[in-house]
Amino acid sequence: MSRDIWLIDTTLRDGEQAPGVAFLAEDKVKLVHRLDDVGIDEIEAGTPAMGADEQSVIRRIVKEKLNARISVWCRALKTDLEAAAATGAEAVHIAFPVSEIQLKAFNKPRQWLYETLPSIVQQAKYHFKHVSVGAQDAGRASQQHLNEFINLANRNDVERIRIADTVGILTPLQTASLIRKIKHIQIDFHAHNDFGMATANAITAWQSGAKALSVTVNGLGERAGNAALEEVIMAVYQQDNNITKYQTAKLYDLCRYVADISGRPVPEMKPVIGQWVCSHESGIHVRGTIENMLSFQPFDGTLAGRAESVDIQYGKHSGKASVVNLIQKNGGEPTDENVKYLLNNIKKKSM
Repeated sequence: MSRDIWLIDTTLRDGEQAPGVAFLAEDKVKLVHRLDDVGIDEIEAGTPAMGADEQSVIRRIVKEKLNARISVWCRALKTDLEAAAATGAEAVHIAFPVSEIQLKAFNKPRQWLYETLPSIVQQAKYHFKHVSVGAQDAGRASQQHLNEFINLANRNDVERIRIADTVGILTPLQTASLIRKIKHIQIDFHAHNDFGMATANAITAWQSGAKALSVTVNGLGERAGNAALEEVIMAVYQQDNNITKYQTAKLYDLCRYVADISGRPVPEMKPVIGQWVCSHESGIHVRGTIENMLSFQPFDGTLAGRAESVDIQYGKHSGKASVVNLIQKNGGEPTDENVKYLLNNIKKKSM
């Protein structure tokens, strides 16, 4: 049975919060079009409370009339909502700290949640077609307090609740347990990557009942970043081939574009779009890959927008099959003599 999914890209909001990253207005407009071309369901376009420039860019994005829903991010403040309403976005997300550590950090008693949420949600509904609220730092909140927050949000008829693992401490097993306890509601799971588990947690949340997942291109974001859009999409496709609404062939160029405008290069071994992800050198791997591309990699490289399905490299670990393939690709006739000669030279030059 196919599981529905809704991807919320927050590269323009949470991604840009990475230290030292600041997108130009023109780059933001180009980026939302690229995200729309991929088929992303919702784009969190920014934080209007940041000021007039941010509001201006969001208004411009709204006027682009994309297929994606455009949403904005707010704190639980009436002034934030007023700034957000002026952008023309059709959706708003309102974040509430729910863990003891964050409530204390913001000098808020827990009672503040119960007194503030109803009036803020009511104000948001007046201005926006879609209203979601966020349980910020849910990964460190007690189950009792999280349940109380969720019940409060439900009583006020919010459309969706974001479960945010704000400091990336959940494991996949913990994520599954958490989501299964609350899957009766519309859940958006927002993962951070502090221990390298953001994509795994996002996929686990989806498999456990969450419909929406928050992601960023290249996993761009604060500290170790967020669940990576390209990783999540390709993992979803791997798990459920009935989901075909995302244009995966556009992912490689999208990721390279964000790397360029953010000044954050793509690591060579980055899953899905790193330079070496579809590369093979060792003899047994190359031999298997020549016979069947999927023997030593999980997907055809072109599916993610790469130029080639497989990238065969030559070096110390190369075997006979690699050299035979190289000679044939260049129009030659492999013989025992020239294969041996070329293989020996490749190994010598690689040392």
